[in-house]
Amino acid sequence: MTDPLTREEVEARIADGALAPWKRRRYETFDRTMTGSSPPYPCYFAVDAHADGDLRYVFPEAPGSGASEAVGDALAAYLDGARDIAAVTSLVALFEPPASERSAEWYKREFWDLLEALHRSDPAPWPDEVPSDPEDPQWAFSFAGEPLFLVARAPIYERRWSRYTRHGLEVTVQPRWVFEGLGADTERGAEARERIRERLGGYDDVPIHPDVGAYGDPESREWQQYFLPETNAESLARFPFSIEAE
Repeated sequence: MTDPLTREEVEARIADGALAPWKRRRYETFDRTMTGSSPPYPCYFAVDAHADGDLRYVFPEAPGSGASEAVGDALAAYLDGARDIAAVTSLVALFEPPASERSAEWYKREFWDLLEALHRSDPAPWPDEVPSDPEDPQWAFSFAGEPLFLVARAPIYERRWSRYTRHGLEVTVQPRWVFEGLGADTERGAEARERIRERLGGYDDVPIHPDVGAYGDPESREWQQYFLPETNAESLARFPFSIEAE
């Protein structure tokens, strides 16, 4: 079992010299992103959760080398106790960097291969309340019985800085209950999205991608937002693998 670490545990291991150099580099890069203020990271929910110690961290091996099992173990353990952490919490997977520079297509493929491996090894049935068709606007990737939202970051971006991270693949996993009360038809949800969009405007050197939308919006497919392309001319046309809901 791979247990996720708290911020306090990660930083204690860094202070003791007990964290592998690549893990330290990955965490410290993430920490600088979350704590930077010129400009601040657009997702203020993530910024606040990191500051409050409500994120959890796991350091899997490089994608494609058994990482899915470690991520699955950590995600199952995290979800089992996530509601006891805070109303806003996420699991952040900081992967071991590959040995050499990789292309955007490589990172995208590794991300979707990871999700497919998680789905195939899911310890729980697909939730009854979640449609199995990714074309349904109410669909969400689910694991261990929990609907989730995912955000991938990677070293491939040169303008979409909100999705850039320097040293390798990063995947943040949020339970969908974090967004309760922030739906497409709520005032709080509209205010939150407007605030994040304003911050994105000062952070990225490219306009907000047209695939970015609200969960449940008939015109939006949330999975298209998981791993955004660099340019707004690109879009993921179809979900990359089949969902087994039985």
